Amino acid sequence: MNEIATVMYDLGILSVLLLLGIFLRKKIRFFQNIYIPASLLGGFCGLLLGPQVLGHFFSVSLPIGGTIGKWPGVLVNIVLGVSFFGATQNKKFGRTALSAVTVGGIVHQVQVVAGLIVAMVMMMFYTELPLAFGLTPVYGFHGGHGTANAAGAALEAAGWADGVSVANTMATAGLLSGIIIGMVIINIGVRRGYAKLVSKPQDVPRSVKEGIVPMGERTSIGMGVTYNDALDPLALQLSFVGIILLMAKLLAKGLIAIHPILSNVPDFACAMISGAVLSFIMKKAGLSHYIDRATINRISGVALDFLVCSAIATLSVKVFALYFVPMITTIAVIIVLNLITNFYFSWKVFDDDWFERAIASYGLESGVLATGLMLLRVVDPKFETTGRESAAASAALCYPWSLPYVMLMPALAFSLSPMTILGFSVLLLVVFLVVARVFFWHPERKFSDILSGSSSRPVQNEEALR
Repeated sequence: MNEIATVMYDLGILSVLLLLGIFLRKKIRFFQNIYIPASLLGGFCGLLLGPQVLGHFFSVSLPIGGTIGKWPGVLVNIVLGVSFFGATQNKKFGRTALSAVTVGGIVHQVQVVAGLIVAMVMMMFYTELPLAFGLTPVYGFHGGHGTANAAGAALEAAGWADGVSVANTMATAGLLSGIIIGMVIINIGVRRGYAKLVSKPQDVPRSVKEGIVPMGERTSIGMGVTYNDALDPLALQLSFVGIILLMAKLLAKGLIAIHPILSNVPDFACAMISGAVLSFIMKKAGLSHYIDRATINRISGVALDFLVCSAIATLSVKVFALYFVPMITTIAVIIVLNLITNFYFSWKVFDDDWFERAIASYGLESGVLATGLMLLRVVDPKFETTGRESAAASAALCYPWSLPYVMLMPALAFSLSPMTILGFSVLLLVVFLVVARVFFWHPERKFSDILSGSSSRPVQNEEALR
């Protein structure tokens, strides 16, 4: 079987797993109630039915092999490469957006600092544990599976082969904890009167829980820029994606030609730069109207679903067993701190809609923006509060401090001292805390108000606070 045939065969295997995942989501009420994505369910099915679990006990198993293990490292270039391609820039950064970015920065740095401290403690007992282990929580919780795979590949290139599996495990733990604990917090918060628009958790439509859009409510997933007889509209957008990947490959080779040390620049970083450059060139040439951002988003979404499915299906059971105690300890610490940090600083920093914005922030910092918006929809069904604006701003404006951790830290974690990396991370955390205290802080609010249920009182407006 040649390489292309192998890829097509593995595409079929992953397609079966995704269909199995959506079937399980539609049929099993438990999966519906905790909103588990079909790609995650399909990936777990592949792991359980594959050679690592079922194949360990029986001679027959699902053939999870061939190229499937390499899919995440390639697909992440698509997911991140189109991040800035054709995206419109929102130049309106108001108080809501800036306060959300501040809270997001605090949570990001808390995940980094906590992960590094736990790793440094664990390194006393597990001498083979690298410091880079401490970075995987922020890759998984804040970044989600896309970032986890990108950073994991960079960790692997830097010399830690287990980085991909560990980072993906962190991402899975983040997603599950974000959804499950998020729903618990919503029920508690609504009963205590924290939510502005609902007096009981919103009854999400059955179709949303099942994951299948009813016939009469289905919408188009993009706009056709070209006529089919000239070039299929999807083929045009895929061609742009292909050009971005080609530019990324040429950029990577060019960097290596400049100096061998630049071979440490991750492929996904080259893809992100290439996507931004191509978008800029097309805009300056008056060609940006050929880009259909909706279709580009769908291409990215498809790549992410196949990425998650293939990543989970090929998780190393041996790696999980090897790092079981450090991973479980780290996950527990991050879950607790993620919960406390998000809700404490949301209460102290946000002017209005603090609970809705906190729920969205908690979902965002436990996986991806979609998780935050899903949780927000339960307490804000029509997105009438500033919750969506807040979460979107935090997700869109976090790159200045989050990307260096993904692009540079995997390599630096093996060359710099632990205290240097920890010191830099603590310093950045202090900067965000100072910004929060100087510009957004509400000293009259006490954290005990949240615990006692008295935070549901009307929030004073900005002028009154000043």
